Amino acid sequence: MRVNYQIVGFCIICLLVCLSGFVVEVPAPHHAKSDADTMQVPAGFIVQQFAAEPLVTNPTNLEVDERGRVWVTESHNYDVAPAEFDKKGDKVVILEDVDGDGKADKRTVFFEHPGLKSPMGLLLGEDRVYLAQAPYLLMLFDTDHDDRADRIDTLFSGFGARDHGIHAPFWGPDGKLYFSMGNHGGEVLDKQGTPVLDKAGNPVNGKGKPYWNGLILRCNPDGSQLETIAHNFRNHYEPALDSYGNLWVSDNDDDGNESVRINYVLEYGNYGFADEMTGAAWTTFRTNLEKTIPERHWHQNDPGVVPNVLITGSGSPAGLCFYEGEQWPSSYRGQLIHAEALHNVVRTYHLQKEGAGYRATIQEVLKSSDRWFRPIDVSVAPDGSVLVADWYDPGIGGGTAADADKGRIYRISYGNNRAYRVPKLRFDTYEAAAEALKSPNWAARRKAWSSLKKAGTSAETVLEKLYHSGNPIWQARALWLLAQLEDKGTSHLTLALGESNPDIRITALRAARQLPVFPFLLFAKLAKDPAPEVRREWAIALRPLKTTEAAESWATLAIQHTGSDRWYLEALGIGSDLNADACFEAWLRKVDNKWDTPAGRDIVWRIRSAKALPMLAQLIRETPDVAETLRYFRAFDFHNSPTKNKVLLSLLADPRPDVQRLALEHMDSKSLVRTPMLDRAIETALATAGQTESYVHLVDKFNRSDQKSQLLNLVRCCAERQVGVEALQLLWRFGGKEYIQKQMQDDSTARAIMTALQGNGSPDALALLRETMLNEVRPVELRKKATRVLGSTWVGERYLLDEVKKKTFPEVLKPSAASVLFSAYRNEIKREAANYLPKPAARNGEPLDPIYLLVSAKGVPDRGKTIFAQNCQACHRVRGSGVLFGPELSKIGAKLPKESLFRAILYPDEGINQGYETYLIQTRSEGQLMGLINSESNQEVVLKLPGGLTQTIPKTSIISQTKVPQSMMPPFGEVLSQQELIDLVSYLESLN
Repeated sequence: MRVNYQIVGFCIICLLVCLSGFVVEVPAPHHAKSDADTMQVPAGFIVQQFAAEPLVTNPTNLEVDERGRVWVTESHNYDVAPAEFDKKGDKVVILEDVDGDGKADKRTVFFEHPGLKSPMGLLLGEDRVYLAQAPYLLMLFDTDHDDRADRIDTLFSGFGARDHGIHAPFWGPDGKLYFSMGNHGGEVLDKQGTPVLDKAGNPVNGKGKPYWNGLILRCNPDGSQLETIAHNFRNHYEPALDSYGNLWVSDNDDDGNESVRINYVLEYGNYGFADEMTGAAWTTFRTNLEKTIPERHWHQNDPGVVPNVLITGSGSPAGLCFYEGEQWPSSYRGQLIHAEALHNVVRTYHLQKEGAGYRATIQEVLKSSDRWFRPIDVSVAPDGSVLVADWYDPGIGGGTAADADKGRIYRISYGNNRAYRVPKLRFDTYEAAAEALKSPNWAARRKAWSSLKKAGTSAETVLEKLYHSGNPIWQARALWLLAQLEDKGTSHLTLALGESNPDIRITALRAARQLPVFPFLLFAKLAKDPAPEVRREWAIALRPLKTTEAAESWATLAIQHTGSDRWYLEALGIGSDLNADACFEAWLRKVDNKWDTPAGRDIVWRIRSAKALPMLAQLIRETPDVAETLRYFRAFDFHNSPTKNKVLLSLLADPRPDVQRLALEHMDSKSLVRTPMLDRAIETALATAGQTESYVHLVDKFNRSDQKSQLLNLVRCCAERQVGVEALQLLWRFGGKEYIQKQMQDDSTARAIMTALQGNGSPDALALLRETMLNEVRPVELRKKATRVLGSTWVGERYLLDEVKKKTFPEVLKPSAASVLFSAYRNEIKREAANYLPKPAARNGEPLDPIYLLVSAKGVPDRGKTIFAQNCQACHRVRGSGVLFGPELSKIGAKLPKESLFRAILYPDEGINQGYETYLIQTRSEGQLMGLINSESNQEVVLKLPGGLTQTIPKTSIISQTKVPQSMMPPFGEVLSQQELIDLVSYLESLN
């Protein structure tokens, strides 16, 4: 017998300790006392636990006030079992370190309400607290100053789903209120439910009129003067502003695509999550498609999309703030601090200017080996330390939470600052308020800003002293207020324009743009500023100005474009978009029509003037390599000029067939007049397009119903690809059910047609499949396939079950029907099927162990990989293999710990990620269709079907569109044995 001396030694130590009378307390793995062993910080830094459960639970956002107290939104009810649901509602709490030892010892419930569920952010104002609680942005008032809200009011309503709806509001150095909403954010309404128009006169939603998806918004503290600052994000959790007014944001990708990003926000910029013109998803084919997934995900090849600063890969990006304090080393000053929940880390991004934009590098500030550590927000305290909110859970959002009773707050300090000593700030004199304006803490600065703003010119002297302090951050803070002084603001702006620091000149311009009357002549000299970042801001400032002088100034900026600065180019585009023809013509005059340079070709590509269209055509004709013309062809998609077709028609004279085909693809077929030359070009394009999406799109665009035989060949060869499915849809439109029925007489063709019909729940398709299924003359294997395809849709499951109930249903088809119906999405279908079909036996006939035992069991990842290929790859992709229908899983092991992986597999309905909700669409011509919304525009819905194929449905054909609570992923508890389940999870856990 082998003796394990380590175990023996440990037992002896334990025995001696017990005999000596000492009691040893060993903290459980997820106990708050075990935190210290898991945390790593850079040299010189200290991390301390400021608060833990039961003092705080499930924090989603935090703010630190001028007294150093920590305000937290708690979300206990985010996703709890009914028995654990707190009927009092979620809470806003205040945590206070009364004795200054660095740990909170007092908890005050500022606000709780039965209707409060999953609040996503709060902001401290001088006389109110703003609270982001979908569908509202609320204001909470404490009129008797007892730290308990006693009055509630609504600032805005209409916001959508919690995780992808409204997020934390935040202050700007301009005194404005900023907030953001994700790509399921709904529409901004007033408290009565009436749509609010922004200053540009547009409705504020992400539905494409004109804004798409996630938005960043700005308004006065009372909600007036609402502006849409930028759009087309996916789900940015919490933007952040520095003292110069630079706005930054982190944006989450579609799960699993390793495209999480950091963005510098150009005002009025489009950030590229969806196609700007159509709203199509990033996965949709388009001309000049980007080569990498991160570039494609954000439409980086499209004119009019602001570039990304940094792609951070996979992640669950959360709270963001700027560090402008002096406790941490100077290398951190003016840098972003970011809570990244997926990777259990708090990062800083070291920013460097690059042309008119930025580049960034990553440094970890706080990292934990505990996979439950989920940093969700960060905030700078008055002493310059940083507070971190920790959701503390094995899962991250998506509607799931495994633990509703834990939560942590940490404090990161540097040097000899372990004790939490908050400077005592005052606001009762101008000098004291100006001193408080220096604070690294936003709440303190806001209170100081409000006090000095009310003082008006009486505070001018102390603000001038701060402006001349030599500290550029303090200088900028003072300038925002000095610029607003009545009758005196212009003199301070004039002084600022002479500063050598470009950031101060930019601050002056931004402050001037918020004045009632913009002093154009004062700032016009910025068109020749030596700093590209200053000229960038001047380009953006020109956007609303439609004067001859503004167009000339824009042209002066345009001739300074180098041809290698995308940030500068996009700023030029933003500045010209509302006055494109005048700006473009002014530029042509300045370059004396000698525009064909790298910089000039950029401007022709980006600026949306009808005058640019012939130049795009010229560039295409003069570019020998067709692949290099794709950029210019794509630019045509962003023009609505009636002259576009005429210019594209001129390209049909190009001798290159690919150029002719591309010209045809980018025309608006509805307004075309058919000519012999056009018809010849269409014939040539169809003949040379091959078995591609391009061929199908041309047939569709020009309504070529004479192409049925070629379309049928496409179905025969490519039924498992999107091109085959689209070809069948066209065949159905051109030939009707009777034509398809006739082609189904051939067994080989029937197999292909049925493959392409997978996921099609139209009445005609179901009838066609039923006819094949019950036709005893057809081969049994063909009938079995018809059975499986018939049950592949929501409506098809019921249709097949109704057939199974009939006594005449063939015995030979019952196993195929059972394989479909017992894997149905709806439990009621499975229960009903059990009355008519033998239920497949469980793999081992034994119930599964509870998850807490499954987690400790050992699996074999290689076996799990095989199980994944057999059961999961039809809907999920890993490292390039599989189908991208459900989330990409290449790094799922980094996102979810084992317990969450087991829950996701066994209980798929428990938490459905945003963007993967099941929708049931009732159509006028195709019956019921079920799938995921791939994209939605004002004209159509693109539905993603199981297997990864898509179906485009015109909005005019849709009767109803309903979100279904069930996930499209079937539960695997009845399909896999316990060991197979453990092996599968072991494989998924290895994907990290």
